[in-house]
Amino acid sequence: MKYLMTGLLLSVLSFCLISCAAGSIIIVVFLVSVFLSILSACGALFPSARIRQAAVVSFMCLAASVLALVTCKGLDREICFPEQYVTRIEGNVVYDSSFTRNGNHMMKIRLRRCITNTDDEGTASGVVTVVGNEVQIISAGVRVRLDGAFSDGLFIYDDIQVLGRNILNDIRENLISRLQRRVLGDDDDEASLLSSLLLLGRADGCVTGLQEKARQCGCAHVLALSGMHLGLLAGICMSLFGKGRLARVMACLAVSAFVFAAGPRASLIRAALSFFLFFIPLKERTVAVFCLHLILFPMTMGEPGCCYGYLAIFAIVSLSPYIRAVLFQYCGRLSSLVSASLAVLAFSAPVYILQNGFWCPAVILASPLAGVLAGLSMSIGLLLLVFGRAAWILKANSFIFSCMERLFDLLLDFPKAGWLGYGILVLLLISLFALNRLQHRWCMKKLTIRN
Repeated sequence: MKYLMTGLLLSVLSFCLISCAAGSIIIVVFLVSVFLSILSACGALFPSARIRQAAVVSFMCLAASVLALVTCKGLDREICFPEQYVTRIEGNVVYDSSFTRNGNHMMKIRLRRCITNTDDEGTASGVVTVVGNEVQIISAGVRVRLDGAFSDGLFIYDDIQVLGRNILNDIRENLISRLQRRVLGDDDDEASLLSSLLLLGRADGCVTGLQEKARQCGCAHVLALSGMHLGLLAGICMSLFGKGRLARVMACLAVSAFVFAAGPRASLIRAALSFFLFFIPLKERTVAVFCLHLILFPMTMGEPGCCYGYLAIFAIVSLSPYIRAVLFQYCGRLSSLVSASLAVLAFSAPVYILQNGFWCPAVILASPLAGVLAGLSMSIGLLLLVFGRAAWILKANSFIFSCMERLFDLLLDFPKAGWLGYGILVLLLISLFALNRLQHRWCMKKLTIRN
């Protein structure tokens, strides 16, 4: 278990790379898998304890990578007819539907079958994004039939027919509308939309500008690490009911109710699983949450936000303590802030470089501040749910949104770096670790001589 986090971290990094650049990265993942297989074979041939541990990690990492590849393959769209002839599709809604910036209705559908313009029926699989003019929210799990045509990878539908739903879908759709209306009101201001995104996982495409800025400056993981408010809900229950079993039961009920209402968003699933497994130590719990999420909700694992979230969490849990210990002797308490950013950046920078061609070194210091602002925006979202759209809450939320937007604008103006800059960062981290190791050995040697 000591080395399992490292193996899963590498697997999730591969998963992120697959999500953002599938073509060339498949070759990289294949080469890594071959290397891990060779290492595993060495572990079987040689009796060394360290090699055996490396072999175990290699097998686990390889298994997780294969499972990730299978999941990504399952998300690929496969239709037995050419797309230009398909005029009707059927399937189940993967996520609660949302609305784009220009008012179009958008859903992700898990395909079951398709029909052509000549009424030929055939099988279909994978996930497709559909866009149309429906005005009602359709919750996850509802089976639908859509008439329309494919265009640029999307299915543009003209007519929608619900084939199967249950009372839970009716309850959830009503709750979603009420919660979103409670947070957004009738104004749909950008600050409230950001709070809705972080709190409910719903922004209906209206804060894509801020999300794009966060992605370009390397802070996408800040918006991906939502789910913090479940901890706030649990804390409120603990305050109201004490710290006994009753408080724990009420906290579990509150978290379950909120996840049920907000929907099966990847960040909420991750946070809820982590909360329910509170009795497991942090590292083991993080691994358990990842495995359960991958097994129980595989469709949500292909989302870039989910990949970024797990990549950031694994980096913080596994690497951040070591960086903090090394940097503490140089920058004191500031190391606790910088270490998390460095840990995330060490593994997320390659993804940003593949996507954008650059990464922003200034994010090392700006990321903690962006995380604090995101947490404040999320907390204000909870206040909006409880107290409604009071004037003082809206002013505070608008101020926080402005601060976050200015922070991202400032980061975009900072000098950018590429692979060379990333190599320098990694070399610097390795040098600090090596120097710390040498200092430790020197101190131990001096103590041995004195004794």
